[in-house]
Amino acid sequence: MQDLELRKMNMCSFQTALQVWNEGFHGYFIDLTLSLDDFLRRIMSLGISPEHSFIAFVNGQPVGFLLNGIRESLGKRYAWNGGTGVIPSFRGKGVGKMLVQVALDLYSAESVDVAMLEAISTNESAIALYKKFGYEILEELVVLQSDALATDLVSSVFIITKLMPAAVGKLEFYREFSPWQCQWQSVAAGGGEAVIAVDADRRVAGYALFERKFDESGKPAKISMYQCEVAPERGDGELVAASLLRHVFMMETGNCKRLTHNLRKTNQVVIDLLTASGFTTFIEQVHMIRRLS
Repeated sequence: MQDLELRKMNMCSFQTALQVWNEGFHGYFIDLTLSLDDFLRRIMSLGISPEHSFIAFVNGQPVGFLLNGIRESLGKRYAWNGGTGVIPSFRGKGVGKMLVQVALDLYSAESVDVAMLEAISTNESAIALYKKFGYEILEELVVLQSDALATDLVSSVFIITKLMPAAVGKLEFYREFSPWQCQWQSVAAGGGEAVIAVDADRRVAGYALFERKFDESGKPAKISMYQCEVAPERGDGELVAASLLRHVFMMETGNCKRLTHNLRKTNQVVIDLLTASGFTTFIEQVHMIRRLS
């Protein structure tokens, strides 16, 4: 496109970045409108790098963006597309394609091994665009939610032990390829927590990563769970999962928002337990990756 200019986000004001974020997601499947404070918190907690993110301009007007995060884990470098948007009047004009290509060029220059992103399952145009650039669907995801206390989960027969999120990342069965927001690094950066379930033989039977938010009066406002996984060799997976879920979602009483973030749909045991406890589907996504090395 003529007169299209790409600038790194660190060369733009945060107000400009917020403006194009809100306008770029106008009419989106869910409302992603943010205040400046919320936008800055999102950047910090999710490891978005302004130096590695881009804003597209036409004749000085911001018309699109692509936010990136890059991190290293277990000897591999991962990049995350943390949001791509184009303002309505410039959609269908190749801005998104150019942003995705520039991002891939950046990943190569930064020696990234795996690029990842999430897309809403019904956003067929975005999924098709990413597939054209070599991304493939790794797994399907679901966000479940409930405003009520989950009362149908069994009492724990395991010892539930609190750990630092980084310690969970060292477990043999930790899911390294979880969506970016669900990885222990993102949970830790957002002030989240981690617990493990330990059986009578002192073996780690499962783990959960989650975060609690409180309102100004100190009352619980939201509990977000990012991962709940059971050790693969267990024959009592449902009991392990139920014990972890009970701890995560019932440690705070009262009617606050309870939800899962991008829970993999193959984690059927956890989904069934939560559904039976009154959780419903809010939205479904796909987790897409492109291997660069």
